[in-house]
Amino acid sequence: MKKTLKMAIMAGLLALPIGVTATTASAETVLTMSMSAGNAGQDSFNPFTTNRTNNVYYMVYDRLVEMGADGIIYPHLLESWTVSDDGLMITFNLREGVTFHDGSKLDSTVLKWFLEKLSTGKSKYMVDAFEDIKILNDLSVEITLSRPDPNILYNFTSSFTGVPSMEAIEKYGEDFGRKVVIGTGPFEFVSWKSGAEIVVVKNEDYQWGSALSDNQGPAYIDKVIFREILEDSTRFLEFKTGGVDILEDAPTLFLDKIKDDPNANLVTMASNGNYHMVMNTTNEFLKDVKIRQAIALSVNQDAILKAVFQGNGTPAYTYLIDRLPARKVAAEFEIHPDTEKAKTIMADLGWVKGDDGILAKDGKKLSMTLWSKSESSERKISVIIQAQLAELGIDVVIEQFDPSSIRAQFKTGKQALVVRSYGWDNADILEWFFNSARLGYPNVAMWHDNESDYLMQKAMTRSKNADDRIVNFRDYHEYLLSQFIWAPIVNSVNIHAINKRVSMPEPRFKILVGPPVQDMKLD
Repeated sequence: MKKTLKMAIMAGLLALPIGVTATTASAETVLTMSMSAGNAGQDSFNPFTTNRTNNVYYMVYDRLVEMGADGIIYPHLLESWTVSDDGLMITFNLREGVTFHDGSKLDSTVLKWFLEKLSTGKSKYMVDAFEDIKILNDLSVEITLSRPDPNILYNFTSSFTGVPSMEAIEKYGEDFGRKVVIGTGPFEFVSWKSGAEIVVVKNEDYQWGSALSDNQGPAYIDKVIFREILEDSTRFLEFKTGGVDILEDAPTLFLDKIKDDPNANLVTMASNGNYHMVMNTTNEFLKDVKIRQAIALSVNQDAILKAVFQGNGTPAYTYLIDRLPARKVAAEFEIHPDTEKAKTIMADLGWVKGDDGILAKDGKKLSMTLWSKSESSERKISVIIQAQLAELGIDVVIEQFDPSSIRAQFKTGKQALVVRSYGWDNADILEWFFNSARLGYPNVAMWHDNESDYLMQKAMTRSKNADDRIVNFRDYHEYLLSQFIWAPIVNSVNIHAINKRVSMPEPRFKILVGPPVQDMKLD
């Protein structure tokens, strides 16, 4: 029997009737979550057109396969799959009896449509090796590849590859993903108030939970409300007073208070999170790789880890999270703080500090903006980096943006320095951020370099097997590091705060908020 984290109702916090309004007044059970700032600001719930996803995707849409916390890929909508010895033929066999929220069936016709549609959307790189798709029977398709792609199954664990209803997309067109969202998942989309909340209700017909779920049928919880709350103090107060049951990525400032609360639990999970500072390589100063190097060497990762994350996580010295094989670059490519070397670089370039402590050259002062989202962690990181770069002699002006608007700002190309973060556990994130075809967003660095693009294509399209892919991505990674396009900061961990009225199995998915909600219960 699997170990269970048992959680009883939060007793007596400010004597408030936590959850009573929703659950006592009716038989309906309601779970309320505060999404992390990284999951806020969603633009659409259409997996073919969005540039980003959040955990709601994992609940409304099912994927062909799932990634467990153990790194193993498990079947979900696919019952099985086979790959030919030469890696050029894959057969996908669907699970029988799966239906969408609109009643339409998932069969091989829909699967073929889905795979072909992916090739025209934002995530087309995930299936760019597909050459032909042939229907074998009602539940099976055969895929011919133009080249081996050792990353295929991983791609289909992504929230970007949740399977939507073909009938609904054809019927609703551009309204799909905004007014209408239909998948096969354990929860159905109800409403979305941008910047406020997203509401989903359980799918009563659900009978196809993944191999990672204890519960193969309908969820135990009737409704889930995802609230977008950006301020850490407000998020903590809402949790303390019963306004939310789960704090996704609990604010580090309040971890000690939550830890001391006998009516709350903290669950720590391995994270895909990486914080870094992007440098716009077309900026008048930052187009010089030596200036970028000096800036990167001036960022003290340990100081930020302690001050912002209370030591939870690890310093980042590369652009990938620690557990990825392509992160293991030669030591000389890792970016560690070295303030003396940074000062020497700037002096060698002819930059001299004035009486105001700011570097100047040819009558021009070294001043630039530092952008961040208004979310707490990135805001705090910005303030610390501002001080660290002041030591070098750079005048940094901080500008903050709402999460929903900053992406439009990136496309103007006016950014200089930007504190950013991502959550991804595959080396292909490098292609996402540094591909010259994506200047502005997500290539916020405006990085355009022929050698970089060559190494990227080699890693993405010419890797013969998994080992070859690691080598190719490591080469690509090392080249990017040598160009000091980012200053790496921190690889984070996920620490979630959970009201003890929530019970759930030991986490077996790689995320807490998403498919695991199907197994959660409320006392």
